[in-house]
Amino acid sequence: MSDQLQPEADLAIAHVLFIDIVAYSKLAIDQQKEVVQQLNQYVRDSEQVRRADTAGKLIRIPTGDGVALAFFTSPDAPVRCAIEVSKAVRNRSALQLRMGIHSGPVDQLSDVNERSNLAGTGINMAQRIMNCGDAGHILLSQRVADDLVQYTRWRSQLHELGEVEVKHGVRISLVNLYTDEVGNREVPQSLRRAVGRKPIEKARAPVRSPGLLATICVSCTALVMSLRFVPAVPVLSHVWEHEQALEDWLHRTGRRTLTHPEFVFVAISTKSLAGPEGAKAGKDRMLQLMAEHPFPWSREVWARLLDRLFQSGARLVIFNLVFSSPTEGAQVFRAALDRYRNRVVIGANFDLENANKLVSPNADLIPPPAEYDDRVGYVNYWPDEQDGKLRAARFFTSNRQLAGQKPSQDERPYVSLVARAMEKLGRSNEVPHDLQDHLIRFSATDAYQPHPVWEIADSDMWHSKYSDGEFFEGKIVIVGASASVLRDVIDNPISPEIKGPVMHLNVLAATMDHEFLRRLPIALDLLIVSVFGLLAWLLLGYVGRWLICLLSFLALSVAYLLLAFALYNFLGIFVPVFPPLVTLLACGFLGFVAQQIYKRSRSVVHG
Repeated sequence: MSDQLQPEADLAIAHVLFIDIVAYSKLAIDQQKEVVQQLNQYVRDSEQVRRADTAGKLIRIPTGDGVALAFFTSPDAPVRCAIEVSKAVRNRSALQLRMGIHSGPVDQLSDVNERSNLAGTGINMAQRIMNCGDAGHILLSQRVADDLVQYTRWRSQLHELGEVEVKHGVRISLVNLYTDEVGNREVPQSLRRAVGRKPIEKARAPVRSPGLLATICVSCTALVMSLRFVPAVPVLSHVWEHEQALEDWLHRTGRRTLTHPEFVFVAISTKSLAGPEGAKAGKDRMLQLMAEHPFPWSREVWARLLDRLFQSGARLVIFNLVFSSPTEGAQVFRAALDRYRNRVVIGANFDLENANKLVSPNADLIPPPAEYDDRVGYVNYWPDEQDGKLRAARFFTSNRQLAGQKPSQDERPYVSLVARAMEKLGRSNEVPHDLQDHLIRFSATDAYQPHPVWEIADSDMWHSKYSDGEFFEGKIVIVGASASVLRDVIDNPISPEIKGPVMHLNVLAATMDHEFLRRLPIALDLLIVSVFGLLAWLLLGYVGRWLICLLSFLALSVAYLLLAFALYNFLGIFVPVFPPLVTLLACGFLGFVAQQIYKRSRSVVHG
């Protein structure tokens, strides 16, 4: 095999292994010759040497009491070779070696015998590193260790020793490589003798410190978890506050409750409030009553509306109205309510500005106690206290609950408008029978468009638009306000102003389709945050290259976002998104910065 290398230029980066026979000068001449021959044989038998020699990527330089091997292949080639030679020596002879490894620039030249030789800091530094060791030591420069630590295999074998001053006052950082089979785990005597330095029994792994990374990850995780219970911290409180914004985004972009074609919104529109034209008012009794005086109209209007809808085959009529004040036509309307009592529901209302006083239908319509009549349900919803948006429905409530007290099992609860509607539809068992607020999945924003009540009263529109009532066959009709002057609008995640009757239809559709949403318990939220802190520590500590580590962080974040979207769409579960991702990315960023500072503080000064 040839020692000739064919470099493209004289100056190159070599990965140098310097091997020295310990106590060589104390041996007899014949013993010196024998041990040198043994060493040469072990070197020639090394797989790394054979492979590099065959590729023309190796220069071997005898040093009398050892050998210098300059690899022009990979940075770990001299390390692998050192391990191979060490294992061979330990298994076959009593030969004692010490080794030094460094990567650096070299200049190829020829000696007086025209054989390949090297000069430069690359080979000089490797020799100085070797000189720092004792028998059995495999010492590396920090530069070599920085390359090796990027790979998981080497991390457990590398142990930082610290700095030592060598020839010409140059200070170098040394790393000791040892395992149970090779190397010497003791601190070299040269470092023990260093002025002002105590012996180091066990040092940290170079470049990446598990303890430092663990401290960063635990601190970030604990901070994010604690903010769940301290919402008033400036700026930092947004970590958990933004979670609500993400949930609302899922409401708008995720899967919606299906629109029910059997739902119809009959609206008290602006034009309905204005009253019909004089010419039309005489054509129909409903129009005449609407024209006689402004809203609220005679209760006979609603009696005639019920007759017209039910004669057309309507299944259920829900009034999102509270008929609390006495007015004309009450007896006619009461008769209609009695006539259709199994297919009609009307509203009651808790006056939230007046100590939650329940405003029930007038006694002329529903005899007291009206609040417990199976035709009466409260119309209220309770929005989120933080931002005033409505996201949940409460199907039952009680006086003690409204007063902020613990509910009593002996107390008879009030029933909501939607719960009463489900009773009339024969589906009461599908309603959550508790006093909790239940998150719902909303329908499409434009799901239920209004049909003005004046069109129902107008015989021409009734014939042309509604086919003389065929349109209402099998329909569930809700009657309520759409005119802005009546101010029946509700802020919610999908629209800042959804009409009150449309909100009831959203809740009714979600109840019928079992489209209820769930948040995880606080304990599970915190567990997920802690898992992301652990994942951050594992990625920082065990993924080799920083680019791959960064891509792993980004991939994990994207995968979790997709998981959160899927869980919302298919299972109706809100999982925390912002706090876990803040934990992950904060740990990653701070870990990267800390490790760069740590790495620079341990960088080697090459001379």
